[in-house]
Amino acid sequence: MSTSQDPSGFLPAANGGKPPLLKLMNISARPELNDSFGQAVSFSSDRYVVALVDATTAAAAVRSGSNSIQPTFLRLKPENLARATQLDQFKLGALTAFQAAKMYLNDPSVQSFVTSNLPPALRARLTPQQAILCALAVIMLALFTLWKIVANAVGFTKLFMVASLLGFVLTVSMPDWSEAMKQRKPLKLTIQRAAANFTTRWKENVIYITGRPNISDTVAKASLLFILLWSGKVILTPTPAKYSAPPVNVGQSKPFLQNSFAISSNEIDLEQIYKLGFDDARSGREFGLSLHDGIAAFNAAQEERFRLQENNRREHYIDDSNLDWAYNPQPPPKTSRFGMGTILSLFALFNFGKDLVTSPDGQVVMDVNYIVMRLRSTEPW
Repeated sequence: MSTSQDPSGFLPAANGGKPPLLKLMNISARPELNDSFGQAVSFSSDRYVVALVDATTAAAAVRSGSNSIQPTFLRLKPENLARATQLDQFKLGALTAFQAAKMYLNDPSVQSFVTSNLPPALRARLTPQQAILCALAVIMLALFTLWKIVANAVGFTKLFMVASLLGFVLTVSMPDWSEAMKQRKPLKLTIQRAAANFTTRWKENVIYITGRPNISDTVAKASLLFILLWSGKVILTPTPAKYSAPPVNVGQSKPFLQNSFAISSNEIDLEQIYKLGFDDARSGREFGLSLHDGIAAFNAAQEERFRLQENNRREHYIDDSNLDWAYNPQPPPKTSRFGMGTILSLFALFNFGKDLVTSPDGQVVMDVNYIVMRLRSTEPW
């Protein structure tokens, strides 16, 4: 398609048959449309015909299972459109899921199904919306408990990889599942159709993610095989046993002395003690001569307690002369060096080599002079 028929590359034909999500911007005539979303369906007279996409309409289409809901169409200049970022797409998807959940929550058939399966005692106490929310909470708690049990049994990494692989398969094959739900096809036929179209769906996703419509079937299948092999490696690699240090025998040790010397004393007036000492100093008598015998005994008992505590502390240092300092733990088992860093490095090298031999129009050029020219024009890392 020439640039005069699609100057910005927003139409489905320029994106592998899948129209990109566009964000509306800089519309002065109707500023309320700014930051909304749409998809281009055609181009004529220097303007794109854009079908507006909002969360409520998308949720209604998902809920009804048909495309009978007609969107609103606008004619916009190319400068009023921009490709939506990943964050914008996530935002629209989250809003669509939220609106669809609200529609299901208020659906009378769903409310009737949930309330009819409640015990009679709860049926009279909960509204239909509360019953649905409670059922969702119980389901989420059961899934979380199951996740914890399986994660403790096989390891969190393996379980996360299995869940990611299942999510990956469902995401790629989602168009076939959606079409089957709309046409109410049997589950077996749906699975067969999704499996037959999986490589084609994966190629469409690769083209959409990379923005390169000239990706061949071989490259798409090779990338899919690489993902499956790496996921299988992570899942099948045995989890190393947790290391536990052997107990160290330090021999029998005497218990520490705790509260071994306690002295009870009557309340002592510190001001009186100070006055007696002051009077002794003024009269030239020996220090402490006027103090009561109980005070002197108390001071002596305190000094003895401190002395015993110090001796006890020195006695009960751990004697490390009998420890086995020659302990030599076994080294951890060797793991494969083919990890995530190696995979990303290989992918970067492959992408770099592919760019060297690929011309701007997508043709593979194996001419040495062309490759040298591309190497010289490559930006330094």
